[in-house]
Amino acid sequence: MTPWVLLFWLVLATNGSKIDEGPELAADQILEEAVLEAKFFDYRERLGINDRRTLEVFFQLFDLWIMLYRLNKADEALKEVFPACEWRQDDLTIQAIQALAFTRWKQGRFKEALTWFHQMEGLLGKSAALCENIGHTYNSLGMPAEAEMYFVQSLMFLSTNSTMEKSNKGGVLLGLAGVREKQSKLLEARESAQEAYDLYKKRDSKNGWESSLTAKAAMTLSKLALKLGDLEEAEKRTEEAVRLFESTSGEDSPLLAGAFKRLGEIRMAQERWPEARSAFHSAYKLEAIKDAFDLTEVVIIHQHLSDSHLGKGELDRKSFRPYFPTIAQVLKRVYDMKQDGNAGAYYKLAGEFFVLGEDCEAGKSLLSAAVALLETESSIDTSGMVQSCKDLIGYCGGTSK
Repeated sequence: MTPWVLLFWLVLATNGSKIDEGPELAADQILEEAVLEAKFFDYRERLGINDRRTLEVFFQLFDLWIMLYRLNKADEALKEVFPACEWRQDDLTIQAIQALAFTRWKQGRFKEALTWFHQMEGLLGKSAALCENIGHTYNSLGMPAEAEMYFVQSLMFLSTNSTMEKSNKGGVLLGLAGVREKQSKLLEARESAQEAYDLYKKRDSKNGWESSLTAKAAMTLSKLALKLGDLEEAEKRTEEAVRLFESTSGEDSPLLAGAFKRLGEIRMAQERWPEARSAFHSAYKLEAIKDAFDLTEVVIIHQHLSDSHLGKGELDRKSFRPYFPTIAQVLKRVYDMKQDGNAGAYYKLAGEFFVLGEDCEAGKSLLSAAVALLETESSIDTSGMVQSCKDLIGYCGGTSK
């Protein structure tokens, strides 16, 4: 092993235990972010991007950006930082590859992330952390067999680790839980998730503060509990996750979007319709501002929100109006996307909500835009969607040809 590779593993081991250095407080992280950003920009200006001191500050900043999901900032900075590190062939080169892999993973660009993780594997060989990251990536790509192989290898490395309390065994166990869930082994999945949750709770108790890792384990437990029909447990764990994500990552964290969506699903199953609507709307607002904007996820939440209004077979038109500002935020993002059938499908959904909320003028404009895009879509049959748009335009007193 060359000296620079050995140095990298020492750096990685230090980074891996940051959760034990102090509580994750969103307000403190935002303040630290501002200080590090100012320092990074100052060093870049005075010392240049190729200076080691500048790059070391960047990687401190990058850790915060990843925790706070500042993915656009990270992506933009890496365009300059990655070339500055690539030529060095030292620990900073590996940190740059790792940073790019993590950013692509958080952006949902899993195939690209996998390529970079495997490049690290080729340079450094296998390790517990790297096998875990590759396992999570394969799992996200829907390749459970490959994911399980890497998670098992990660656990083998961890079994020889004398500082187990500082390892991320919990993360590997959560990965295994995800793999087993996809294989419909729900009880085994719950067992793995519970072990991970217990490990994180024990570490929280030892440290004297709670962590976002505990929240992620609680989310996995809530998902499995919901699938197993244990609504009480699902609700308890989801509410815990919401509280922890808010305190550790901030009220605008995209991690909360999934938690609120889960809470809405639980409320729907409990037939608590107003509370379900509130949870889904919270998820919707967070999806609207995410750096890694995902229109598919937005559409799913929109449909859930619509279903929560129809739960009792009642329709209060005024109750749709609070959604208008959120939809307007999403529309800004969709306008910047390729204008195709996907965009048209969202314009249709948005237009329907405006019509339901008695704003026919805004609704007609969106429905007309939807018709224009959906009529030219050739990949699927959109005739039913087009006719539905035209019917609503006609209802609003417009032309429905």
